[in-house]
Amino acid sequence: MGFFTGKTAIVTGAGSGIGRALALALADAGCAVAITDIVQERLDSVLRELESKGTRAGGYRVDHSRREEVEAFAARFFQEWGRVDILCSNAGVGHGGWYTEMPLEDWEWVLGINLWGAIYMMHYFVPRMIEQGGGSILLTASDAGLVAMPGMTAYNASKYAVVGMGETLRIELSEHNIRVSLLCPGDIDTNIIRDGKVYLYDRKGRSAKPEIEKYYRTRGVPPEVVAEAALRGLERDRAVIVVPWIHHGPLILLRRISPQLYHALMRFALRKGIVHKMFGIQR
Repeated sequence: MGFFTGKTAIVTGAGSGIGRALALALADAGCAVAITDIVQERLDSVLRELESKGTRAGGYRVDHSRREEVEAFAARFFQEWGRVDILCSNAGVGHGGWYTEMPLEDWEWVLGINLWGAIYMMHYFVPRMIEQGGGSILLTASDAGLVAMPGMTAYNASKYAVVGMGETLRIELSEHNIRVSLLCPGDIDTNIIRDGKVYLYDRKGRSAKPEIEKYYRTRGVPPEVVAEAALRGLERDRAVIVVPWIHHGPLILLRRISPQLYHALMRFALRKGIVHKMFGIQR
C-alpha cells in the first residue's frame, strides 16, 4: 500500500493552477479529496474531474480570508468526512507593485488570503489532527518566501510569514506525529498573475501585467510538475520543497551563504533594470 492510498485529503484554492494539480495528483495516488475555492465555476469543474476518476470527492465554496467561512467549512467537513490525513493549505493570490504606490487595502487583501487564510486553516484543523493521532500538512508558500524580490513587497511579506509559521509548526507538531512541509514554487504557469493585482508600468505608463502574464505563460513550468514534487516531498517528509530549483535556487543559496552579497546583487539588478527586463517591462 502506498503512502497516500486510502487517505483523506483537503486542498484549498483548488479551482485552478497548483491547487487543481495537487487535488488531481492526490486522487491518482489513492486519496479521497475535498477541495475549496472562491470561484464556484472553477470548483465545479475540478470536482467533475475528480469524480471522473472514481474517487470520493467534495467541493466547498470558501473565502479563506474570512474566519467565519473557514470555521463553518471545518465544522461541515468533519461532520461529513470525519478526519483529514493530508491538509494542503494552498489558497493564495498574487500581487506586484512598488511599496510607495501600493494602497493599504492591498496589504489587507494579500495578507488576508495568503497569511490569515493559512492561519485559519491551521487553527480549525490542527487540533483535530492532533486528536486523531497525526497526519501531514502541506503549506504552499513560494520561493518569494525564501528570497526577497523588488516590486513584490506585500506578496513577499505574506510568504515569508507562511514560511516562518510552517517551520515552527514542523518543530512543534512533530511530537503529535504531524508532518509539516513547505511548498515553495518558482515561476509557474497558473492564473496567479491574471487573477492578481499588478501595479507595475513601462516608461509610457502602460500596465506591465500583460507582459508578466506572457512571461509566466511561456517560461513558467506546468503546475503538474509542482504537484508531483509536492507529493514526493510529502512522502519523504521534506521540510522545504523548492520547485523548480533552477528558477531561483541559486539566489536562495546565495542568500543563505551571504545575505549581504545577495542584497548587493539585487540592488544592482534593480538599478540596472535587469529585474524589469526579465519580465518584459521597459523602464
